Amino acid sequence: LFARPKGYGVDLIAARRSDGMEKLPPWPSARRPLLANTLPEERLPVLSKTVKVSGQDIEAWNDDLFGSLRRKHGIPDDFLNSDGEQSVSFQRSRLETSFGKGGENQYASSDSRFIVKAVSSVDHASMLQHAEAYVERLLHGETLLVPIYVHFRDADSKKVYIAMRNLAPETLGWYEKYDLKGCDDDKTLWWKGKLIPPVRRRYYRADMWCRCMWTPQRWHYYEGKVRARAFELELPPGERDELVQAIEGDADWLTAQGLMDYSLFVAFRLRKDGEATQAFRLRKDGEATQDDAGVRRYTIVNSDGASLEVTFGIIDFLQPWTVTKKAAQCIKFLEPNKATVPPPIYGARFKRHFAARFRAATRREHDGHEVLAS
Repeated sequence: LFARPKGYGVDLIAARRSDGMEKLPPWPSARRPLLANTLPEERLPVLSKTVKVSGQDIEAWNDDLFGSLRRKHGIPDDFLNSDGEQSVSFQRSRLETSFGKGGENQYASSDSRFIVKAVSSVDHASMLQHAEAYVERLLHGETLLVPIYVHFRDADSKKVYIAMRNLAPETLGWYEKYDLKGCDDDKTLWWKGKLIPPVRRRYYRADMWCRCMWTPQRWHYYEGKVRARAFELELPPGERDELVQAIEGDADWLTAQGLMDYSLFVAFRLRKDGEATQAFRLRKDGEATQDDAGVRRYTIVNSDGASLEVTFGIIDFLQPWTVTKKAAQCIKFLEPNKATVPPPIYGARFKRHFAARFRAATRREHDGHEVLAS
């Protein structure tokens, strides 16, 4: 069912905050690689008494913290076991797996509402380090960070995973999906309802450095990157300001945690005729149903009557500023707008980019919904 275990990295240095909660020191943090069976006792997972994945026992880290987030969002403990062995299909990974540079697989739950993602040793260590502060932010802050509901490993294979909210369930039929960092690494994931397979330009691929040798697939991927870099969106003024403030707050928090290389995920779909035109988003009073918990979505009705749903979320936020990232920054010295920059620079650019790309549109009303010019 699961793959073989790998080694893990753990940061053993922590600082004490004035409120008594532990957090990591500002970047860069000291890191020391450790094997799974040499983790300090307090870092070892515990066999979960409540959560199973496709009928299998799991060992969970910090499940008291993640359990509080599940309860707030109305997520039952059997959310990955509701269909027994078919609850998560580990035999077939999601198409989006191909976009992960780390090569870690992603799997969808049977109802497509959740994603189970294998995590690297770096992401695993980062999740251990930031779990308390992360859950605290999701419980009490206005945030776009994608909700993670359990951090676990398979009891037999010891392979490590996180289970998180699927911001754009495949069953809804999304038309466009973007992975946006505010730099040259922006990309289009889906275009006109179809996945754009990544064909990356690698330094060891001489044919990729000459455009005259590019394949049609490479051109298609490149055109998607150009489209993503030019991405702009008009929103009603109130929603635009609310979204930009949430992005700024999250970027400041991620910078303080020493994290970088995160993305704003944006997806669009056309709503079907007769489909309820409810704008789904987590209400400020903290109450939510299973279907809208932890998801920031808006429904926009254009002046021609077309109904568009757009969803937002910050993903891939577990990457710390490591020696490897510092080396990549040096290697890419000729790239003026690269992703591999220190967290303070990354966060400031992230805020500045989306404050400029999300524009306030003229406010109009149509059957109680905001209307934008077609």
